Amino acid sequence: MNIPKLALLCVAALLAPLAVSLAVSRASADDAAQPSQANSLGMQFVQIPAGEYMRGFDNRDGRDHRFHLAHRYSTSQSFRTESPPHRVAISRSFEIGVSEVTVGQFREFVEATGYETDAERGGGALGCFPDEKDYVDRFHKSEEITWKSPGFPQSDRHPVVAVSWHDAQAFCQWLSDKESAKYRLPTEAEWEYACRGGTSTWYSWGEDPDEAYQHGNVADAALEAAQPGTTRYQRAVKLETGQGDGVAFTAAVGRYRANAWGLHDMHGNVWEWCSDRWSAGLYERYFDDVPRQKRDEVLVRDPHFTEQTDQHEYGDWRVIRGGAWTCAPAAVRCSIRTYAEAADATVYTGFRIVRDTPRP
Repeated sequence: MNIPKLALLCVAALLAPLAVSLAVSRASADDAAQPSQANSLGMQFVQIPAGEYMRGFDNRDGRDHRFHLAHRYSTSQSFRTESPPHRVAISRSFEIGVSEVTVGQFREFVEATGYETDAERGGGALGCFPDEKDYVDRFHKSEEITWKSPGFPQSDRHPVVAVSWHDAQAFCQWLSDKESAKYRLPTEAEWEYACRGGTSTWYSWGEDPDEAYQHGNVADAALEAAQPGTTRYQRAVKLETGQGDGVAFTAAVGRYRANAWGLHDMHGNVWEWCSDRWSAGLYERYFDDVPRQKRDEVLVRDPHFTEQTDQHEYGDWRVIRGGAWTCAPAAVRCSIRTYAEAADATVYTGFRIVRDTPRP
């Protein structure tokens, strides 16, 4: 199992054909619809309108320095894989889950099909073992760790964890067949667009890291109490007794405030699989052979990176987004991105799904 240090430590160390255009309509919070009628698993979706947004971390004109000043208690962040920022157009509306896929919903899939996850077939998932002296060693693979028993309490309303990209794909295929609809993982571009909810700030609520505890489940005093020493590696802000979001491990979905488009847990709780393959330098490729004075005119339409590059020689690396319960507020920003191998399963990774809007 090859998990990058960003996902372990939550420090941001971490192609479809391109099109150039000068203008595209923008979507606002008012454009988003109310949650749809629940599907057969009780899932609700919000229709996200077509539109344009600025993807990535805007580190121009000292904005990265301003981020570090605002997050002076957090581990220093790198924005290399989130830069340069660029305009993205989402040309079709789509429906995305209001919440992450839950334990109960995943159980219905397993009971209907007899499916065994990659972790169940392959010696377990990456679990959290706080007795290990070194923080990184606290996360290691164990046969006892699966989606059924992640090492901490979960109800049917908690996000399913210890599921791989392959497992998420199998769930989507089953649900598509069951409902004669198209369910899938979001593209990386769709995910960030939905997360931002019409905003261009570091977080969907603005740029105050202290507000993270109202909007998501991140590393805080509750986690520190459960696993002493854990959050000091994140230098999280709310570490005094009673501070923070009040949940040590995963939180039941929908517990915290939704973003402007009605989506819960886009920041923290669990990292979420996207359909794209990982490319660390992907954003830089959009500006190949583009003169600097013309870069503001570049618009990338519906990017979805599935290309197998040299870096995939040793694994099918897939994008994960959003941060998790292990992460300080600084590491759950809208633009943060990292990766894991498609067969990897961890106790801090789950998924959210998209239902394609029928064409008129």
